[in-house]
Amino acid sequence: MVMDKILYIVSATHLVLCPFTKVEESFNIQAMHDILYLKTNLSQYDHLEFPGVVPRTFLGPLFISTLSFPFAFVLQYLQFNKIFSQLLVRAVLSIVVVKSIKYFIKSIAKIFGNGVGNWFIILTASQYHLMFYSSRPLPNIMAFPLVMVALSSWIRGKHTLLIWSSAIAVLIFRSELVIYLGIIILMELLYKRLNLFRGLKIGLFAATVVLISSIVIDSIFWGRLVWPEGEVLWFNVVLNRSSEWGTTPFLWYFYSAIPRGVAFTILLIPFGVVYDIRVMRLLIPTLMFVLIYSILPHKELRFIIYVFPVLNISAATYCNRVWRTRFRPKGFKNLIALLFCVGHIFGNLAFTIILLSAAIKNYPGGHAMTLLHTIEYKHPDANYTIHIDNLAAQTGVTRFTQLSNHWTYSKKENLKPGCEELMSFTHLIVGSSSRDNEEMLHYRNTHDVMSTVPGFSHISFNYNTFPPLKIKTKTQIFLLKKNNTKSGVKQNIKKIVEEFKNEQDSEKKIDLNLDLLDKSTKRKRNKQK
Repeated sequence: MVMDKILYIVSATHLVLCPFTKVEESFNIQAMHDILYLKTNLSQYDHLEFPGVVPRTFLGPLFISTLSFPFAFVLQYLQFNKIFSQLLVRAVLSIVVVKSIKYFIKSIAKIFGNGVGNWFIILTASQYHLMFYSSRPLPNIMAFPLVMVALSSWIRGKHTLLIWSSAIAVLIFRSELVIYLGIIILMELLYKRLNLFRGLKIGLFAATVVLISSIVIDSIFWGRLVWPEGEVLWFNVVLNRSSEWGTTPFLWYFYSAIPRGVAFTILLIPFGVVYDIRVMRLLIPTLMFVLIYSILPHKELRFIIYVFPVLNISAATYCNRVWRTRFRPKGFKNLIALLFCVGHIFGNLAFTIILLSAAIKNYPGGHAMTLLHTIEYKHPDANYTIHIDNLAAQTGVTRFTQLSNHWTYSKKENLKPGCEELMSFTHLIVGSSSRDNEEMLHYRNTHDVMSTVPGFSHISFNYNTFPPLKIKTKTQIFLLKKNNTKSGVKQNIKKIVEEFKNEQDSEKKIDLNLDLLDKSTKRKRNKQK
């Protein structure tokens, strides 16, 4: 059935068009690489050199890597370059996410009917953020399938699965989900659908097993006793250090994140509540979660991505009702409602195309690495040394993009432009917008510009053209190669200067010796006299 495949197709489209990752995904994507390629050689894992601000769990990458391993083994055996393995692990993650959404849809269909389920698929596929993020190895996306399972279990009345999936999601991946899933479990206890003693019994057992599993496995990978999500909770909530990455107003999730997350569908959400009161049961814990979580000053859209499917249920309920009554003679109002339900899908798609077009241009680091290997493809066995600066490392460079086993790649930080260590590399990937910038002036006489890589700048509107907007880019990264001729000339000049100095020094010594000889001769003559 075509409807069952839509979410897979849309997610795969986002993956292929944006194959690279950002800094927020760095830990998980690097961990997947190391598990697949370094295996038990833990001392060479990326997280030991770049541990990040807080430790993250290896359980998510380990799960995805295990599912990917048979296919990754074939890719390695056939000598495909590693970028295909990056696409593979992201595709596997995407499949897990979409399967959890389909499980959620089945639960919804049991209550609201298949029509609501079909409209839910259409709405979700037309929106940008959930489908774009579905293949991105963020901690939030690692937790997302568990949230879908928890919500589905709640709807179906499967309390054991609800508690277990909640425990895994909270204690391993995202501790703030204790608000969302905790509210749901409390509601079940309040309405006596879940026995308190039974709930505590299952909850304590699940929490113990999950916590021990995280501590044991993650301590092995990190080389110290650690509960990663516990340290994240302490850092973000107790110390409130997350605000160092920026703060936003209290209601930002409501007036910015949610409208962008569900696009024009937000206009239909209130109607779903009016036409089917059962939707309110799903919306109450969802909105309470967003409201309570808004207390933390640092906010990002991905932090509340779990609520978008629930909001879509409300809109899907209304769209299905309007669609079912489309042939009934209810006059002009029904026609307007039908046109809006169908028309807003095209509005969502237009919004998605704009954001996706910008996202494609937003990974200059990944494109720079691909371009470097394309230019130097004739020398895969050369002893090249490449330094990757901070901007490139944050915008697409991963160990999967390091395609040559003979080249040496370095992401060493805090090196001053033009320092002796940077000058020792054969290639530099430098973040800069112009050759005349200060960081580029140091390499004017020693390096050649191989190429430049543009990145997303802004969206411009021009109502005299069609389409009336354009994605604007600007140069963000330079690929530099050490010019051996220039550096050789420079070294020759240094040698000539040193030889000249040596000659001058030797002449001075000869003059000094002659003076001493003259003085000794004069002394002898005086003695004879």
